[in-house]
Amino acid sequence: MSILTHPGITAFLQTQATPPLPDAPLAVFDCDGTIIRGDIGEAMFHHQIEHFLFKRSPAAVWPDHPRRDDLDSMYHRLRLLTPSARRSSADAVAFADILLSWYADQIAAGAVAKACADIVRLLAGYSLAEVRAIAEETFLAEAFSPLGERTLGTTTLPKGIRYLRESVDLLLELQRRGFDIWALSGSNKWSVEPVFRRLGVPEDHVVGLELKTHDNILSTDAVEPIPVRDGKIPALRRFTAKVPVLVASDSRNDIPLFLSSANVKVRINSRHRDTDDFFRAAGTGPDDSWVLLEDPQSIETGEWPTFLPQ
Repeated sequence: MSILTHPGITAFLQTQATPPLPDAPLAVFDCDGTIIRGDIGEAMFHHQIEHFLFKRSPAAVWPDHPRRDDLDSMYHRLRLLTPSARRSSADAVAFADILLSWYADQIAAGAVAKACADIVRLLAGYSLAEVRAIAEETFLAEAFSPLGERTLGTTTLPKGIRYLRESVDLLLELQRRGFDIWALSGSNKWSVEPVFRRLGVPEDHVVGLELKTHDNILSTDAVEPIPVRDGKIPALRRFTAKVPVLVASDSRNDIPLFLSSANVKVRINSRHRDTDDFFRAAGTGPDDSWVLLEDPQSIETGEWPTFLPQ
């Protein structure tokens, strides 16, 4: 069944004016697990490690890391090697493990905003044009990769992303009806831009984790508020004062964002997490304002011409 025939969506759309709308209502979409299956921000972090894309030592951008000296020594040894020599180096394995564990350990400890900001800080020293090029490389590598796994250091990680049919159908229908569509993600903004650009959502309607710039070069300072959990709503309000009439996400981290919707809340359960647990965390029940999608379908890359607007 198409999401557009879901009773909650059809009822919602019937309440909206016929396009073009005089004052475009706001619809907000998360990225990872919502528009795509996978995590494009983490994929860009993995791409950066795999291809040793660093302008600065991670030790310089993570001043609180307990193994800064080891990290710095490995970085400087690795940067002197050719790419082929680097890939076969024991230092490369240890270096990847340290970076990955710092992120994973902070996530496990509940420091989600800091973990997300820390991996974005690794892009310090790049220009905006350079980091957008890395984001595009990452998107293409992930979108055209078979869904599977990659190994970095001693860690096995997911590989590949896919658009989710129901979310894409909903976004494009709202777009056709004249809604003001925004992407709002805890991943870095530049990684999310290629995902939404292919759906006709421009860069100035993408909100994600960013770093401050000096003379167009990224610093280590994250732009506040960090768009994770409670930070998503004030991050969006930096750009628009509208209250969303529809919020789509997959994550319990976005419960505050869901509850900010004036009308419909679309939960895309792409990671097959417990729905009862989600609503216990939300402190509410699945009333008529919720649209629950438990088994979203992936769009294979070869099907893109059937839905991409350009």
